[in-house]
Amino acid sequence: MKRRARRGGRRLATVLATLFILIGLPAGIARGHAFLERSDPAANAVVPQVPGEVRMWFTEPLEAAYSRAELFDAQGQRIETEPSHVGTDPKELVLPLPPDLPRGTYTVQWRNVSAADGHPQVGFFSFTLGTVADVQVPAPPPPLPVGFAPTWLDALGRWFGLLGLTGLLGALVCWRWVIRPSLEPLEPDRRERVAAAVRVLSLAGLALASIGSLVGLGVQAWNAEGQLSLAGIWGLLSGSRFGLLWSLRVALLLALGGLLARHSAWHEPPSGRRVWLCLGLGLAAALAYSSMSHAAAQPAGRPAAVAADWLHLVAASVWVGGLLALLAGLILIRRGEIERWREVYALAIPRFSTLAIASVAILTLTGLYSAWLQVGNLEALRSTGYGRALLVKLALVLVLLELGAINLLVIGPRMRRSVDAPRHFGYTVLAEAVLGVAVFLVVGVLTSLPPARDTLAASSGRASLHFAEGEVHASLQVSPGAVGFNRYTVDLALAGQDVPEGTQVLLRVTPPGNLEGVREIELARQASTSGQQARFEASGSELSVVGAWELELIVRRPNAADWRVSVPLEVAQAPPTERQPGPPPRFAGLTAAAAVAGLGMAIMLLTVGLRRRDPQGNGRFLAELGAGLALVCAVALLVSRLDQTPGVAARNPMPATPESIAAGQQLFLANCAVCHGVSGRGDGPAAASLNWPQANMDLTAHLYQHSDGDLYWWIKKGKAGTPMPGFEGRLSDEEVWHLVNYLRTLGPRSAP
Repeated sequence: MKRRARRGGRRLATVLATLFILIGLPAGIARGHAFLERSDPAANAVVPQVPGEVRMWFTEPLEAAYSRAELFDAQGQRIETEPSHVGTDPKELVLPLPPDLPRGTYTVQWRNVSAADGHPQVGFFSFTLGTVADVQVPAPPPPLPVGFAPTWLDALGRWFGLLGLTGLLGALVCWRWVIRPSLEPLEPDRRERVAAAVRVLSLAGLALASIGSLVGLGVQAWNAEGQLSLAGIWGLLSGSRFGLLWSLRVALLLALGGLLARHSAWHEPPSGRRVWLCLGLGLAAALAYSSMSHAAAQPAGRPAAVAADWLHLVAASVWVGGLLALLAGLILIRRGEIERWREVYALAIPRFSTLAIASVAILTLTGLYSAWLQVGNLEALRSTGYGRALLVKLALVLVLLELGAINLLVIGPRMRRSVDAPRHFGYTVLAEAVLGVAVFLVVGVLTSLPPARDTLAASSGRASLHFAEGEVHASLQVSPGAVGFNRYTVDLALAGQDVPEGTQVLLRVTPPGNLEGVREIELARQASTSGQQARFEASGSELSVVGAWELELIVRRPNAADWRVSVPLEVAQAPPTERQPGPPPRFAGLTAAAAVAGLGMAIMLLTVGLRRRDPQGNGRFLAELGAGLALVCAVALLVSRLDQTPGVAARNPMPATPESIAAGQQLFLANCAVCHGVSGRGDGPAAASLNWPQANMDLTAHLYQHSDGDLYWWIKKGKAGTPMPGFEGRLSDEEVWHLVNYLRTLGPRSAP
């Protein structure tokens, strides 16, 4: 039996190692989450005169103290400007420009830290002053004189923090509702040893959560300042959203740990007040974690997304932390008569199975919603680091479920009559606990990666093609991949050797029908690249018509035959977006968040009620109560669901400049004020004749819940089931976007 156990352990270790290698398959991982959504001037734009400033909009709100931008000329030399700053929109970064800039191509290099989840991001884009004749291939800006903390250190800190919270919550819940009620067959001294073991687990969880929090603080300060320093840590704690939530989380963990460290918490009959106080502190600490997660960066429906993430974390902590508590309190310290332990296990398995079943049900629902929010489609699941890590997590969870089913359906029923059942139970609990710890390691990686949906959205404005043949590996990007001015970038790598000097990269493009002949573009090697990887770039307006173009990439090396590959490229009027997932369902306000939490409670009541069999009918009452609560919460979610249009993901191409807002105001007064009123409160002169609630016409009350794309769609097409007409044919696209920019000034800017 021991030999089989060792073989099983080796197999489990091999499987885990293989799965974790899969996480690292992507060659490069984006570090941050506040992606650049758009800019004015746009990337690769040609503008006739110097704009007063460069405005950049990102996908998440920015930490003002740690976000900045700089300007460089075509030779990569920095140009002095006034300091950049966060605009009136917390997602906007503004870089003032000198009024006397000469014609030529310029590069804006930016660096930010997300105020939602604390992740850093860097990038750059170029634009040209003058005409197409002034376009140059700019040298990449010099690397920022700052660094980022290693991704592995970020993931390790998150793993420690989440695993420590799991140990604390799991020890508390499993002790109170599983282990303590099952100890009746044991002698008092054995019970004392069990209580001491679970207490040690809770304190170890506190220590691990504290270490993880300290590592996370250091990583965040490193990423924010570019280096680790005490001054940077203090500035982060005293002047950022991250610092506030971090301090709250640590205070809650220490308060919970202080209560659980007391001997009386484990060795005296549990006080209802103390139990609920400890549970409340644990749940609040979990909420502090979720408030800095990907869910907190949602553009709309944020409270419901955070509530779902919190419920997911709590359910995982109860399940995996409960396994750790069973392992520490009932398996590793097992001594004495096996018959007494068999009776303990026979009592504990059904109790823990009830918690596990409820946890799995909650994890399934909240996990599906989270995957919808953060991934969205199979392309995102397959082609991004986040998606691949999620697949690894799912594989581990499936094995966990299989082991749990063995305990519930096979070992549990045999516990009272089989001599070997306790040993088999110990093996399966140990395997489940190891897998649970591995799952949280993958979660640590997941929370340090940008969501798959954001990764696809960030790459949707360009055509990306990848080639590998023989020793040559090449990646071609055409940005934006639409009719007009484009930038061509080739990243070239040669297996086992450097890219030699004198290597040429040519791109030949043939238009649809070969009407204008083959055009050849020579890409220039960037001086900052050398070794086994090199970058070549060019720009121009060769892609001049819509249709199926033929691209031929040629790599010409000294003393070697030309390497060639051909591929079709569909060129449209707008950049390619077909890889982007559709919009997920979102729910507005604190009511939706309460409904999500209520669904978790309903699942728990239903599970306990359906598994509890007593002559008094308490189980049936709990099941009916859970079903009723689930129905109420489902109705609340349906009522609070945000209306989303086919245009929800459309990006506003019109910068919210004072001129655009003024134009939008004139359009509003001419077309909208008659119903919505001059101030948008639904009190226009025609409102009374519409037989429609004024509250529904008050734009200041609910406009912030919807995306710019939603507003654009409703203005163009009207809103079905309401008196709202469509203005398609009366207002141009540009006028509609001006109107959207003005509407944003009528109420709060940020979505709930």
